[in-house]
Amino acid sequence: MKKYLTGIVAQLALAIGIGSGASAADENLKIGFAPPVYDTLDYFGQFAVAFQEEMDSQGVQIEFTARASASEASVQQQLDIVDDLITLGMDYIIVGPIDYFGIVPALKAANDAGIPIIVVNHLDVHPEDSGVDVLAYSGYSHAEGGEVTANWALENVLAEGDKVGLMFAEPGNQISEQRVGTARDIWAEAGIEIAFEHYAYWEQARAFDATERLILANPDVKAIYAGNSSMAMGVASALKGMGEDSVDVFGFGAVPPELDMIWEGLIRGSIFRDSQSSGRYIADAIVRHSRGEEIEKQYPLDMVMVSSREDVLTKVPEGALRLMENWPDIEKELASDG
Repeated sequence: MKKYLTGIVAQLALAIGIGSGASAADENLKIGFAPPVYDTLDYFGQFAVAFQEEMDSQGVQIEFTARASASEASVQQQLDIVDDLITLGMDYIIVGPIDYFGIVPALKAANDAGIPIIVVNHLDVHPEDSGVDVLAYSGYSHAEGGEVTANWALENVLAEGDKVGLMFAEPGNQISEQRVGTARDIWAEAGIEIAFEHYAYWEQARAFDATERLILANPDVKAIYAGNSSMAMGVASALKGMGEDSVDVFGFGAVPPELDMIWEGLIRGSIFRDSQSSGRYIADAIVRHSRGEEIEKQYPLDMVMVSSREDVLTKVPEGALRLMENWPDIEKELASDG
C-alpha cells in the first residue's frame, strides 16, 4: 500500500502559460493555499493538482505556494500560515479550514489586507455575524455524507441490535462530529448500539494502534465507521493484521489508497468527493474574478458511496483511478468494458 507523503510544509512555485489576472499582464498571479494537510494522494493534494492544471489550460501564469501545518488538529498553526501568506502578498488565498469557525480570525485578517479568500472542503457560507467576507466556497455537506453512510449501511449491512464502533478526530472537531456524529444519531434511532467512540485525531497510526484493543473489548462489533480515509485505512490494516474479516469498515473520502482497500475488500465503503472538480471550479472562478467577471458564491460537489469494484469502475473519475496501486488491473477492466 502506498504511504502518504508527510511533509510538514509543501511550497511550490509554478509559472504557467500566458499571464492575466489581478496583477499586471506580465506578472504572475500569486495564489496561496493553506490546507490542513498536503499529501499528494489526499483530497487537498488532488485539489491542488487539478487547480494548477486548470490554470495551465486557461493560459494563466501563477505562483502557487502551499503550506500545511504539522498536525491536522493544529488550528493555531493554520492561522499562522494564513498570516504568512498575507505577509507574502498573495493575490488570492485558498483555505481548507481545520476548524470552520476557528479559521475566522485568519479570514478577517485577509479581508483587512484586501486579499480575496476562498474556502474549500466546505459549502456552507459563514454566518453573517461571523463578520467575514469569503469570495467563494467549494465543497459539500459533511453531515449529508454522514447521513448517506448511515443509511447505506442500514440498507446493506446493519440491522437493529447490531453494534458499531466510531472513530472521531479530536474532541469537539466540527467536521468529525458532522460526519460521524450524524451517522451515530441515525443508527441510534434505528436501534443500532454504539459499542465505543474513540478519538484518533484523523491519524492512520492512532486508529491502527487503537483497533486491536477496541475489538478485543468489543468482540461482537459488526462495523467500525471512521471519519476520514486515514483513520479508516488504519482500522482496516489493523483488522487485516489480526486476521479479523467479520468487521465491516466504513471511511470518508475515498482517496486513492482507500480506494485500493475497497478494491481489495478490506474497506466496505467510503464517501467519494471529486476534489479535482473542486480544483477546476476554483481555478476558473479566480480567473474570472481577476478579470472583473461575476462568479458564483458556492461550488457544490456531488457525494457518492463507493462500496465495490463495480462502484470504483463506474463512480470514480479516471484521474483518481490512475493513482491507485491497482490501476493496471483497473485499466484492463475498463478496456474490457469498453
